[in-house]
Amino acid sequence: MPIKVETYDIDLAGHVNNIVYIKWLEVLRTGLLKLNGSFKELIQNGYYLVVISTNIIYRKQLKIFDEPVGRMELKEIRHNVITFNATIKLAEEIYAKAEQRCVVLDMKTSRMVHLDASSGTIKIKFAHTEAMK
Repeated sequence: MPIKVETYDIDLAGHVNNIVYIKWLEVLRTGLLKLNGSFKELIQNGYYLVVISTNIIYRKQLKIFDEPVGRMELKEIRHNVITFNATIKLAEEIYAKAEQRCVVLDMKTSRMVHLDASSGTIKIKFAHTEAMK
């Protein structure tokens, strides 16, 4: 998925501010869910995906006129935690790698939903590979 670097994404050091990567991960994750139809289904059924941790490894700086591409994939669903991996690339070179861990929250009770990876309390449609380019 192409990512647009905006002027307001740049910090005083002249590169994309670290917090912007969090926004990009949100866009990628939501895009992945929408691609597979799961986002609308989750919301309509009163559930929401909540991030419980984010780990980003920054390899190189992105600057104002760069045109990076982001990709997010489902890594696994284990012990009620959904793990996503993401990369931000520029010209096929990885500039950042990230892992996000999420849980499904019941919006009525504000409690985590217990998932069974094989038969699931909630059916979440994810592709394990090539989910989003």
